[in-house]
Amino acid sequence: MKLLLLITTITLTALAGCAVDQTKEVAAYRDSLDADWPAAAPGPAPDEVLTLRQALDMANRTNERLGLTGEDYLQSLIDRDRFVANLLPQIGIGSTYTRLGNFTFPAVPGGNGSLFSQIFPNPTEDVTGPKVHWNVNLKDLASVVRAEVMAKYRLALLLGLQADLLTNTAATYHQVLRLEQQIRVLQDSVRVQETRVADMQDKLKAGVARPLDVRQTEAEAAATRAALIEARNNLATARSGLAFLIGVAAAPNPLKDDFQVPEVPPVEELQKLAAAKRPDMAAADALVAAADAGLKAAFAEYLPSVSVDYAFFLAKQSFPTDSHWLFGLNVYLPLFSGGKIHADVRTAYSLVRQAAYYDSLTHRQVNEEVAVAGENLASSGRRIAEREIAVAAAREAFATADQSYDVGLATSLERLVAQDRLLQAELALAAEELNRKTLYFRLVQAVGEAAEKARSLPMAAQ
Repeated sequence: MKLLLLITTITLTALAGCAVDQTKEVAAYRDSLDADWPAAAPGPAPDEVLTLRQALDMANRTNERLGLTGEDYLQSLIDRDRFVANLLPQIGIGSTYTRLGNFTFPAVPGGNGSLFSQIFPNPTEDVTGPKVHWNVNLKDLASVVRAEVMAKYRLALLLGLQADLLTNTAATYHQVLRLEQQIRVLQDSVRVQETRVADMQDKLKAGVARPLDVRQTEAEAAATRAALIEARNNLATARSGLAFLIGVAAAPNPLKDDFQVPEVPPVEELQKLAAAKRPDMAAADALVAAADAGLKAAFAEYLPSVSVDYAFFLAKQSFPTDSHWLFGLNVYLPLFSGGKIHADVRTAYSLVRQAAYYDSLTHRQVNEEVAVAGENLASSGRRIAEREIAVAAAREAFATADQSYDVGLATSLERLVAQDRLLQAELALAAEELNRKTLYFRLVQAVGEAAEKARSLPMAAQ
């Protein structure tokens, strides 16, 4: 009864030790994602402004893809801990009860089996207590190192996904703003086109215009209305995409982005910065280290392994009755496993070469991405300069048409056309300015600073 009580107590204690703190488990990857981010704040009401910083913060907190990849990282940490546990002695506290019932001893010459009765009591009861098993294998030690670098690789993938998510959220946010501006301009253009159609119809009635002119004007008006319908559909799609990224059912909020693109360093400096900050660069380096550790683990298979076993008896009636513990030392040397181990070593060398190729390719791709992103941002700046010239010219043309209309030298239609061209020029400029912001976030993503730049944005609308 006492033995049963002891076993029950030990079992309940072990089960209590197996409890998993899931909050702590999730924090293993959320701490890396939320580093230097402020505490989570409730999202804005549907009628309140949703700033870019708020959208990025909501995407970082709610997107399930981060959770999925974060669990992969957590599982790699668990694998590392599992390999570490393999290096520690395995201690069993449970007991084994063995009972040998009554049996008949074989007859011996000149006796009645009393010698066997002394060696083997009848019946016999043995109860083993704590057991210790420790297997020392250098391959397990190399596996710990490999598991550690694989965990670093998974973390790099997680941070890379976060950067991609933040950049896509910023791009979608700016796309919504750009489409809203386009819709406003198209609405004004529709009014201009309808006025132009009415003017052409009046001229046709007066005999100073041809039916072909009326049809062409009507076609232009229909094309503008079709463009307006398409822009509204694109806006609904972009709003839905933004809501999906930030983890809400709908995102009807007004948007406002006062962020101004700062000056950026030369491409050469950005490439050096990317080498130190890009998560996939760290992932590639981690894969190289993991492959090296795997090669060492393969070679470690040639080395002998040592295991130690120890058991203590709580009660013992079998021969010898006065022995209360057992100790065993085993040394295993793989003499006839050369073919298998040699194949493992060849595979490990192949993985080392693959990791080197991947590392080289990643470094070259990162340098190319930074160079292309930097050139795209610079080109956008040059386009903005040209758009500003176009806006200034269109504004001057509209002012001239407006003055001519006031003195009777221009028609109302000519004034509306000049105003429409000004709106189109202003829309092109505003769209390019928003595009430049998106290209800036692409650049900081290429450099590896997407999360850092996102955290620096103002949370509230200015």
